[in-house]
Formats: sequence, C-alpha cells, structure tokens
Amino acid sequence: MKNNKKLPNFLIVGAAKAGTTSLYYYLKEHPEIYMSPIKEPKFITSNFLKFPFKGRGDELIERNIVKIWEEYCSLFREVNDEKAIGEASADNLYYYEQSIHYIKKFLGDVKIIIILRNPIERAFSAYMHLVRDNREFLTLEEALDQEENRKRQNWEFIWYYKDVGFYYNQVKAYLESYSKVKIYLFDDLKRNPLDLVQDIYRFLEVDDLFVPSNIGEKFNISGVPKNKLINEFLTRPNPLKSAIKPLVKLFLSEHNIQRLYNELLQRNLKKPQMKPKTREYLKNLYKKDILKLQDLINRDLTHWLSS
Repeated sequence: MKNNKKLPNFLIVGAAKAGTTSLYYYLKEHPEIYMSPIKEPKFITSNFLKFPFKGRGDELIERNIVKIWEEYCSLFREVNDEKAIGEASADNLYYYEQSIHYIKKFLGDVKIIIILRNPIERAFSAYMHLVRDNREFLTLEEALDQEENRKRQNWEFIWYYKDVGFYYNQVKAYLESYSKVKIYLFDDLKRNPLDLVQDIYRFLEVDDLFVPSNIGEKFNISGVPKNKLINEFLTRPNPLKSAIKPLVKLFLSEHNIQRLYNELLQRNLKKPQMKPKTREYLKNLYKKDILKLQDLINRDLTHWLSS
C-alpha cells in the first residue's frame, strides 16, 4: 500500500476552521500538486470512528466520508506526473492518537502540514459554521455546556468547540511520529497568504515561485445568514443547484464558479461578536495549553491570550 506512487505523500491534518480549506484551494492551483477532488475524504478516521454520527445534519457529512480503501485510492487515479499528492481531512489532528497509526499503516511517513488558529476564535468560528448551516440552534454558551453530552452521544467532531482547540498534545504527537512536519499559524495566512503558501511549496519540493490565481480569497466562511433562503441554496444540496451547475460550467471556469460562490456566501453573512465573559472563560480554559504549545513550536502565541 505504502509503495503506491498514486497515493498521498503529504497531508493537511488540521486544525478544523483554521484555514485548511483555503490551503486546499491554493495548493490545488499548483501544476505540480495533485489534491484529492474531495477536500476531506476522512478515510483515515473512518477506520476507528463509530457510525452513525448523531448530530443535526451529521448524516450529510457522513454520506461524503470515504470508508473503503479502494474508493480512497480511486480519488488519486487521475494523478499523472505531479510531484506532490495530498488531501486535507482536518479531523486527523484532533484524533491524533488513532490517526497517526492509520496514516502510517496506509500511507507511511508522509509529510504533515498543520495550521493552527487561536483556539478561542476557532471555537467561535466552528460554532458560527454550524449556525450558518442551520444545524446549531443553541447559544454559544449553551452549546459549550452541552459539549460533553454531545461527545457521549457521538456527534461529529465539528461540534466539539472547546475540545478541538487543545493543540499541544495533538501537535506534539505528530512532531514525534513524523520526520517532516510543518506548522503554520492562521495569523500568518491572513497577514501574508502568498509567503505562507510558497513556503509550503518549498516544503513539498515544487516550484515555489508559482502564484495561485486565487491567493487571498477566503473559503468556507462562517457567520449568521442575513437571508436563510439564499444561505440554504448556497450551502445545502438541492435539485435546482444540481440542474444549473452544468449550464454554469459552460460559461465559467471552476475557479470562477468558486469565486462567485464565495462572494455570494460572504455577502449574505454577518459576523456577531462573542460575549466578553465567554471569551474570558475560553481564554482561561486554553491558557496553559497555549503556553506549552508556544514553547513546543517556538512561536510567540501570547497575542492569542490578549486579543
């Protein structure tokens, strides 16, 4: 299995809601990189997670999970002479203990890319993502209180707003288990996406002067929909969208379709603010983990605690 030249030789393993979708699309543009046509196959975690997931709308997520090895391999059958082959299942970081074992089993010592976001902001973004998709009906504070119940009931990991943000053990395990690991910050992606992406190109040993045409575009944006009908149309499968997509493809490239989708989605979302008391609670919750993490990755993360 590990000797197959048409299998991933790098993985973006997380964190969820930290820019993995943007990285996926930026890397997909590079002629020497092949990205899985499904951004998150989640094959690795399908080997040990229990199904079905029980959260609202989780059945749609589960429907897109690639659970069969042969089906996973088929995602990469269109690989030609690309030097770097990858995918971006963002649950692999959170489920690090089991994921590391199965990545090694199926893919060997692949290159690992990790991108981390202030866990306070990441938690709020995950919450807003599910609000956007009309799946989360509780307030953030109520949802944080319900997290342990949701875990016990086997809701999908996107609902674990608090737990996903404890990065220290996750990152440490990957650093100890793989010979080539790169760690980036969402802050850097926002500040200078091209510098970050070209550093990834160097890590993957492809042309690092390449500039993706979609650099700086935002993907998988979270927020509260201004118009729920427009949001439903944009974010959920529906017959009308399926019918018009082939027609749209006659006039627009895949890149321009994605750009139009992002623009429409962003215009229809508003960004509420987290309550100061909740922010303070999360800051205290993550403080110890953040301070350990900054020593581990040799990056100053104190701004995560002061924002």
